Amino acid sequence: MNSVFIKDICEPTLLIDETKCKNNIDKIFTKVKSMGIEFRPHFKTHQSKAVGKWFWEKGVRKITVSSLKMAKYFMQSDWRDILIAFPLNIRELDEILIIAKHIDLKLTISDVYSLEFLNRILTFPVDVYLEIDVGYKRSGFDINNTDLILKVLKIIQKSKFLNFLGLLAHNGLNYFAKSPEEVIENNKSFLAKLFDLKNLLISMGYNPILSIGDTPSVSICEDFAGVDELRPGNFVFYDLMQTAIGSCTVDDIAICLAVPIVAMYPERNEVVCFGGAVHLSKESLKFEDSEIYGLVVDIFDVTWSGPIEDSYVKMITQEHSVIKTTKEFFRTHKVGDLIGILPVHSCLTADVMKKYLNPNSAWLDHL
Repeated sequence: MNSVFIKDICEPTLLIDETKCKNNIDKIFTKVKSMGIEFRPHFKTHQSKAVGKWFWEKGVRKITVSSLKMAKYFMQSDWRDILIAFPLNIRELDEILIIAKHIDLKLTISDVYSLEFLNRILTFPVDVYLEIDVGYKRSGFDINNTDLILKVLKIIQKSKFLNFLGLLAHNGLNYFAKSPEEVIENNKSFLAKLFDLKNLLISMGYNPILSIGDTPSVSICEDFAGVDELRPGNFVFYDLMQTAIGSCTVDDIAICLAVPIVAMYPERNEVVCFGGAVHLSKESLKFEDSEIYGLVVDIFDVTWSGPIEDSYVKMITQEHSVIKTTKEFFRTHKVGDLIGILPVHSCLTADVMKKYLNPNSAWLDHL
């Protein structure tokens, strides 16, 4: 793709600040490595070979993805140790097993039926993690149902080709936390339950690694003693949701949706921009007593400003964003100007936009 300059943008465009992004990678990479824990970052936030290369340059060689399609995409950039951290989709199993013959592909087992199905058709060794549900109630084996977990491990133990690597868990409750202190307490409780299970398995002769991953805990917490592998993902970009939790500051957010102003209504202190749910997603956040879909910034040559005071996306439809702002905004902006929107949830914004502009430099790919 050809380079595009800020001045040439005429439609919603997702900007990436390379410096902020690399700083985020460096900060978390250094933190995890200093604790002596294996770093297997989740690539589902950026889904970009170009951004993946920045991880590679730091020495990362093991990654996490959330789909077979994503695994195949990153294989093309020579990633060879890939964990699909999503319940095994048996409808894709034929293709999964073809790929598993060529790279070190690790699978996630989240229920008994999928495990038994996989075991019946395997003809060569495959590494598996057991997903453990520690109270999030999304997927995985209930951590309190040790009888079922032990039954599953017996199936694996008797299998000729299944290789049990360890326990995989995600602390999704941290995304509902209102403060760093709440994240720290959540994480202590989460890890204590997992350590009890891990120690039980060790006492029975198993040697499981413990793999966990969520951006709030890895960004905020300092004590991960007993954890073998960390798999955060959102930290590469961060977003307003992470800012509200306390995982980062607004200055750490590394992507911004550039949008043109298409209409101005000074009588109600509102402007309308070309950039709606199909560009930003409809994820919202409670912010200073208002429900918002993003914060508004000014666009500079290669980056953007901090949030403009009292300016936020108050309503979003398919292509429209309605921005509540101040009288001062009308003195400094006009129809046709570009402004930026910091996303509530960067993973979703990146996924709907499908590519990034590194301003005045180059387009970066997205799956």
